[in-house]
Amino acid sequence: MPETLSILRHFVAARWLRRFSTRAALLAWQRRRLEGFLGRLVKEVPFYHGRPPVLESLPVLDKAAMRGNFAKLNRHGIHLHEAEAVALEAETRRDFSPVLPGGVTVGLSSGTSGRRGVFLVSPEERAQWAGMILAKMLSRGSLLRILSFWRTPLRIAFFLRADSNLYRTVASRRIDFRFYDLLQPLGDLAHDLETHRPHILIAPASVLAELARIDPLDVHPQQVISVAEVLDERDAETIRTRFRVEPAQIYQATEGFLACSCREGRLHLNEEVLHIEPQWLDAERTKFHPVITDFSRTAQAFVRHRLDDVLVPDERECPCGNPTLWLARIEGRADEVLRFPEPVFPDVVRQALYAMPDAPDYYRIEQHGAELMVFLKDPSPKVAAAVEEVMVQLFQRLGITSQRLAFPEWTDQPRGQKLRRIRCVTPLHSLT
Repeated sequence: MPETLSILRHFVAARWLRRFSTRAALLAWQRRRLEGFLGRLVKEVPFYHGRPPVLESLPVLDKAAMRGNFAKLNRHGIHLHEAEAVALEAETRRDFSPVLPGGVTVGLSSGTSGRRGVFLVSPEERAQWAGMILAKMLSRGSLLRILSFWRTPLRIAFFLRADSNLYRTVASRRIDFRFYDLLQPLGDLAHDLETHRPHILIAPASVLAELARIDPLDVHPQQVISVAEVLDERDAETIRTRFRVEPAQIYQATEGFLACSCREGRLHLNEEVLHIEPQWLDAERTKFHPVITDFSRTAQAFVRHRLDDVLVPDERECPCGNPTLWLARIEGRADEVLRFPEPVFPDVVRQALYAMPDAPDYYRIEQHGAELMVFLKDPSPKVAAAVEEVMVQLFQRLGITSQRLAFPEWTDQPRGQKLRRIRCVTPLHSLT
């Protein structure tokens, strides 16, 4: 019951109370919360002891620095090897119920961009996360079903590589939450999905697109939500056409609940709990890496933490009225930017391919130095020739002549691994 009340409190705050009419009002409120948070931070978190409670004076940390100072960056003194041991055993046993002392939940990132990120979440933070997620993502119809006690509970189907106590916090008498393990065959999961008949379907974009291509599949969700991967327009159209609903997005990472779609379909950064400093990637200030400070978390400090994600902001006001910054798109992570050594952003490559009359649904592109390896599931000479022509023309327009193209045999990605259609494995470094 205490956890339910805490979830409800955070739900009400996020859905109705924490609203701002202007961006100036939002930033003023954020500044006050940040000041109080930093005052506590330098007293309670060992890594920051003795430092002034001024954000600009604190160091910017990346994933490696977070791992190297793990015990000093959490209030419980939990060491990295302790947290990883619990999380890895949970993944091996497929039993995600164990917690660390104090009821702390530990989770792992997918690790597709290097060493796996590790995060800690306290019981109160689990309730906060559940309240915010439900408040921001439930449609009016879904909320009415939960409140209508004479109706069957709201059914949520959640597809992911690993379960967590964090995700299961949303389950209750009025919410039937079911985890679908992506390490199981997708055909079996689809069969179970037809039996469950969820009102809300949540999965990585590539999984949603695969489910949309299964015919027949007797599933008709009222909401479809993409998580864990960048939702590009090609997959969005496949999902939209099959399920007849507009797919929403949740942008979440090891670092927390970063953004989600509003009713207008815009992806808003969660500035009610995050302070975001942009590290601009171009002189025109059209793309940036976010440096985030989460001033709502207490178990583990994410302060001036630099993400590798490439975000493209939109400065216009959103019709939904929310003054938080919203994104035109997420171009991907830093390891999805091809480098010759000039950067080629993944969205440029995607759009070039999708402009083809018969754009491939299944492809992967990997950069290995000067070589671009293009994997096509349809290996016909006609398709390969068309893709090669598009890629050559693209790089000619960009003034890049140092690349070579290769078309290796298609290999399926390991089940449950986050999809990266475009990936820089080894950049081509400048010789000057």
